[in-house]
Amino acid sequence: MRIASFQFIQRNLDNISARSSEAHRQLGQMSSSKRVDKPSDDPVSANGILNYKQELRKIEQYQNNINLAENRLRREETGLTSGENITQQVKEIMLKANNPAITQNERDAFKSELQSRIDEMLDIANSKDEFGQAIFGGFQTDSDPFTFDDKGNIVYSGDSGQRQMVIGDSVKVELNHDGELVFGGVPNPRGDFTVDYSGVKGESREDQVRVESINIVDRASFSDQKNYSVEFVGKLPADPESEEIFYVVKDATGTPIAPTDPTDPLTQLPYDPLNPIAVDGIEIKVKGDVKIGDEITLNSSVQDGTGQDDVGVFDILNRAKQWLETDGHTAKGQSEMIDILDELDAMGGHFTQVRADTGNRMQRLDNQKETHSEMTLTLDKLRSGMEDLDYAKAAGEFSQTMVALQATQTMFGKIQNMSLFNYI
Repeated sequence: MRIASFQFIQRNLDNISARSSEAHRQLGQMSSSKRVDKPSDDPVSANGILNYKQELRKIEQYQNNINLAENRLRREETGLTSGENITQQVKEIMLKANNPAITQNERDAFKSELQSRIDEMLDIANSKDEFGQAIFGGFQTDSDPFTFDDKGNIVYSGDSGQRQMVIGDSVKVELNHDGELVFGGVPNPRGDFTVDYSGVKGESREDQVRVESINIVDRASFSDQKNYSVEFVGKLPADPESEEIFYVVKDATGTPIAPTDPTDPLTQLPYDPLNPIAVDGIEIKVKGDVKIGDEITLNSSVQDGTGQDDVGVFDILNRAKQWLETDGHTAKGQSEMIDILDELDAMGGHFTQVRADTGNRMQRLDNQKETHSEMTLTLDKLRSGMEDLDYAKAAGEFSQTMVALQATQTMFGKIQNMSLFNYI
């Protein structure tokens, strides 16, 4: 069969071109360190590589979200820690001030110091994150959540929302505790009511009058006729030599509800410090040196009949401030001091509990961060196995290609110079 010179030359040129292209492709792979640089290099592997890269980019975004969430929770934790410290400082102020020997100047100094602690607590409650958003405002982050009303009381204007951040597939973490929970949810150490000791008269006593607990024990019987008052009266008919004490419980209108007729000697209820006063589904435990003529008032700001289970941070601090503004070394003042110290203890414990929950959330972030790190290593290894170049193998293939290319070029150069005219 005769082969035309054109066909021979074209075939060899195509062969040289193909081997040159292969050599350039292999050089490109070695320079980029990628076996699959474009989908046409390996369509099946390219699809897998794309999926791995998308998953890695998603994990990277989750890691960025974790860093942002961690920063916000650390800011909240710092505020809660400061709240604990302020609570302890206020307690120390009150203990120092509870000394009958202090002068008026010292009392004024304690009051000024306490006001500074209240201002600091307000600054914490209105603290902002790095974006200028209120940390304790719930979803209402553009303004201060705690402000003064027209009566000078500090009130909460935020909501109970908890912002969340996505940190993994179907995994979210809360970024904040709302201000109502943090600064309004201190567990009431007395139970379901707060106590007013204004009716406890006279000088300080060796065993101060105090209400240890007031709990709604039978909600079916509780008619919520607050505020209640408990008066301690003498024996009827009047007996000046009798030291026996009886009690009368009245509702908010001053109507006796236990006993319903306090003037009837037969229905009088004796006070026994070992047994609680039971009335209207409530149990009241009163301790201390109770005297005839004493009166305590049980208050509750809750209107739904569940009782005041919580007290506010600023209510506790203002009660301490009011104590400093009066003579606290009376029977009334010392009874109030017991309540104030108990409320401060509850406040410190509350901050600690919320901070512990914040710590749990941060631990969750750490765990999720570790999970993402391990998954990133796994996906990177899988992607690398499909995409990255094996240099040893690539170098061998490139060497073979160059040998073949050189052989083709040499052969073509020799054959194309073969002609009968060279031998004539």
